Formats: sequence, structure tokens, C-alpha cells
Amino acid sequence: MAPTILIVDDDRSTRVGLAELLEGAGYRTSTLGSFEEAARSLRLAPPDLLIADVRLGPFNGLQLVISSPKPIPSIIITGFADPVLESDARRRGADYVLKPVSPAALLRLVEQKLASRTGFGVPRRWDRKPVIGGLPAHIGDEPARILDVSYGGVRFEIPSKPKEIPPSSVNITFPSAEITVQATLVWKSLIAGRTWLCGAVLTTDTSSPEWHVLVDALS
Repeated sequence: MAPTILIVDDDRSTRVGLAELLEGAGYRTSTLGSFEEAARSLRLAPPDLLIADVRLGPFNGLQLVISSPKPIPSIIITGFADPVLESDARRRGADYVLKPVSPAALLRLVEQKLASRTGFGVPRRWDRKPVIGGLPAHIGDEPARILDVSYGGVRFEIPSKPKEIPPSSVNITFPSAEITVQATLVWKSLIAGRTWLCGAVLTTDTSSPEWHVLVDALS
């Protein structure tokens, strides 16, 4: 069963956007808009991961971490740098993330937090390798940007088109390396109505020396 993530933010558009991103990546989500609702939910139905805004009326998201009946992996998101709150969050085992946070970075952090929890984080056959600055590529005839790679998969961004969604099977071409690989989408999420963020596994030979050389060369 997919992990459940509780999203707590008093801004509805933020809650909806985060839920769409995480559900597109295969997680189950629950969204709440107040500290009181979230505190009750943590008591009655603890999630596998908590994502909370730092400002929740007269309270803050870190208080949810502190008051939770049992430890829960947590990510506190804020638009304001506060060294004291950040230090307190990290002492409590929570990550403190400043807005704006990129969808790809947030998904990587969610994956890391869940992997540290017993019962999640099944070991991967290959480690993912972030591509600093992104790597230009083509998905079919469309320009794309590769965000991370492994010997067995990729994560990429591609501009969206009206009424079109990425196909389940794609060809990814890397012009700089003159390599084309086939991949199957595992998940996709539409970001701000303009960009598809996708994760895919390779369906071509993952032992290809050319592909390994490309992955090893990226940093």
C-alpha cells in the first residue's frame, strides 16, 4: 500500500497543488487547513509523513511535530528564514524547507524521509544521481530536461500541451551523447499547468556500456 502523506496548510491552493504533485508520484494524501484539525488527525490516524506550513494561525507547523503522540517523519515548509525555528525543527528530526521549493526537490526529500521509516524505502537496484542544472534531451520530438538518472531510470521535465499528456512509453534522446533509450512512465504530475514532471524506468538494455558511461559522467 502506498504511504499516506498529511498536508497541513491554511492556503487551499497550496494544499491542492501539493496533493496533486504527491498523488501524481503515487502517494496517498490527506489535506487539512488548521492546526486543530491536524492535531486531531495525528492522534486518530497518524500518517506516514507530515508536510506542514510553518504558519498556521496562532500556531506553527513545528508544534504539530512536537505534540504528535508518536514520532512521524516531517517536512516543515516556510517562506521565511528563521534560524531558531530551523534549528529546533532539525533537533526534532524534521526537515526545514524554504519556499519556493522545486517539485523535483520536494519529491526527492519525501522519498528520503519515507525511506528512513521502517517499512518503507525498499532498497533500489540502482541509486539515483541528481543532474545539476539539468541535462537537455528530447522526448520524441519534444524538448525535455533530465533531472536525475540511474542505470535503470530517469526523472525529467517536459512542457505540457493543451489536452495532451505524456504517453506511457517514450523514447529519450540525448543529443550531446548521441544516445537514445526507451522508457516506460511510472508516474507523472502536471506542475502549474505548464510542465509535466515524470519518472520513468528504462525498458532498453540497462547494461548498455554507452548508457553507463553517460550516467557515470553526469554530476
